[in-house]
Formats: sequence, C-alpha cells, structure tokens
Amino acid sequence: MALRPITVTQLNDYIARVFDSDTLLMNVAVTGEISNLKYHSSGHVYFSLNDENSKVNCFLPSSYVRTLKYELGDGLEITATGKINVYRKGGYYSLFVRNVQVAGEGGLSMAFQLMKEKLEKEGLFDPAHKQPIPAFPHKIGILTSSTGAAVKDIIKIIRSKNELVDIMVFPVQVQGDGAAADIAGMLKFVNDNYDDIDTLIVGRGGGSQEDLWAFNEEILARAIYDSRIPVISAVGHEIDFSISDFVADLRAETPTAAADIAVPDIKELVDRLDKFSSEMLLNLKNVLRVGELKVEQAYSRMKQDMDLLLLNRYNEIERFKLILEQNDPHRIMERGYTVIESDGRVIRSPEELKDGEYDIVFRPGKVRVRIENV
Repeated sequence: MALRPITVTQLNDYIARVFDSDTLLMNVAVTGEISNLKYHSSGHVYFSLNDENSKVNCFLPSSYVRTLKYELGDGLEITATGKINVYRKGGYYSLFVRNVQVAGEGGLSMAFQLMKEKLEKEGLFDPAHKQPIPAFPHKIGILTSSTGAAVKDIIKIIRSKNELVDIMVFPVQVQGDGAAADIAGMLKFVNDNYDDIDTLIVGRGGGSQEDLWAFNEEILARAIYDSRIPVISAVGHEIDFSISDFVADLRAETPTAAADIAVPDIKELVDRLDKFSSEMLLNLKNVLRVGELKVEQAYSRMKQDMDLLLLNRYNEIERFKLILEQNDPHRIMERGYTVIESDGRVIRSPEELKDGEYDIVFRPGKVRVRIENV
C-alpha cells in the first residue's frame, strides 16, 4: 500500500508538535562551548553550542540578554537552559535559551576576562573619571549584607578610629540571582536620596568565585560608574579581584581595609596636631630668637653710627667753641684792650666820635668819659 504523501509544512508542523509534547525538550539544560557568537541589531543573540562530536544552534532573545550575569564570547563553556524550538520555515531546530550559567572555574575566569575587556574598552576604568575619597567624611554609607560579618567589621573599625562620623547601613543581597541588580538599585537610591553621604563602601566578605560573582556583573559596574558619591569597593579577600574593584573610585583589599581607608584616625590626628604644634612653637621661638639677634645687631650698628655721629658733632662744636672763644672780644680785652661804646654801640673809628659822653669798657668794668673836643 502506497504511503500518502504530505507536504513539507505538514512534516515540520508534526515534528514541532512532537517536540512541544516532549516534557524533556520543553526544559532542557545543555552544556557546551560557544562558537559563532553573533549579536543581532535587534538585541537577540545567536550562537552554537559544541562538544567534541556535535553542535546545536541556540537563540537567546533580547529580553533575556539584559538579564545575563556573564559576558558571552567564543570559547566560553556554558550550560544553557531552555526549550527546543522547531523553525518550521527553515526545517531545523534550535535551543531557545532562557538562562545561561558558566561552567567551572575556568569558565568563570574567562567570563570575567571578557567582561573586563568590554568595560575597559568603554572607558569605565578610566582613572580620569575616578573621584577622590573625602579625607574627612561626615557620613558614610555601607552597602552589604546586614547579617554578614563584613558589616560588623566595618562598623567596628570605623568606630575604633572615629566616633564623629555617622554611619548608615543599606542592606542588600550580595550573592545569588538578582544580587547585582539589588546592589545597583540601592546605589541609585542612595545617590538620589542622600545628599549628605560623603563616601560609599560597597562589598562583602570572602567566598568562592561564584559566590562573589554579583560584583562582576555589568549592571553593578555601570551603577558604580554612574555614582556621584565616591565608591570604595571592598570585595572578598586580598587576593580577590572583581569588576567592581576596577570601576570603583578606590579598591580596598578587604572590607576592614575599606573601613580603615574611609575615615581618619582621630587619636592619630590629635597626636599629629600636638606634634605639629610643638614643632611650630619651636620654629616660632627660633624665628623670634633670630629676629632678636638681628635687632640686637642692628641696634649695635645704629648705636655705633650714632656714637660716631655724636662724636663728630661734639668735635665740631668744640672746634666752633674754640674759634668763638678765640674771637670773643672780652677775651681780647683781658689782654689789656678796651672798647669805646656810645649807648651800647661800639665806636669803630675816630670819625664816629663827637662831643659827648662815652663809655670806655674794660675787662671787667667800664668808665664814663666826656669828650669835649674832637
């Protein structure tokens, strides 16, 4: 009996119904290595998953691309979860991807490197964009888990160094699905509503690379970059590096190191001020002593100059005195000379004499005479 032929469309429709009725194919997780990765202008992503012997085409819609925790790249090993779709018009099937997980530590390291290279090219790590951390903050905001050891350590360190600064804790999810979006949303909330916060500490304590992955996600990196409040990134242990560390205004090796960086030590400042005051007082005394020496030297030079000037003036006066004494008429009269005066006027020549009374002045005394005939 001859088979009844069907159309290609009917065949593909039948295969699609078979696929749709298979519960396994409606929710399947496939592990493989990405190849032929293409970002479409529509926002959709197309790629293939490969193992040693086979490959399967994959389709990641734009609505899921925005929720990706990882930067995709050729060679990245992932586990893609989704359902099998039949493309009736083309006659092939593909994996409609709803979720992507990176497989293994090596895969996480590669995803980290891909994200780092992407954001670095965009300038999110540019030192020119980084803000200085305030030296004397008035209020510090801490974005971390409210139940972890990190927040307790941060508060303890800050309080031991500085009791003047205010602290506000903003609890966030720091691990698992949605953690990066939660921290990013809180960052925006703080920036929009707290103008009095000077510094933000964003981070958590140590953990595995997967535990710390929220701090490697693009949504959080962009939120830190957009923060008008300076951000200190404090994620994990000293050897741990995250994307948040690169984009933040300052990276601290640990949460306790972030607390130590964020505030000045009041006791240390007081000690430094005391030392500075002592040094300044000593310098002032030295300046005053140098000034005193200069004044003393100037006074000594001025006194010498004044003494010399006075001596010269004294000698000059003595010389004039001697001249005056030598030319004093009274001293001449002591040698036997006399002066003829008329009403106190000295007679200088015989022509001035007339009949009348005159005084002949001796040294001492005088005689009144009368001239009757000249």
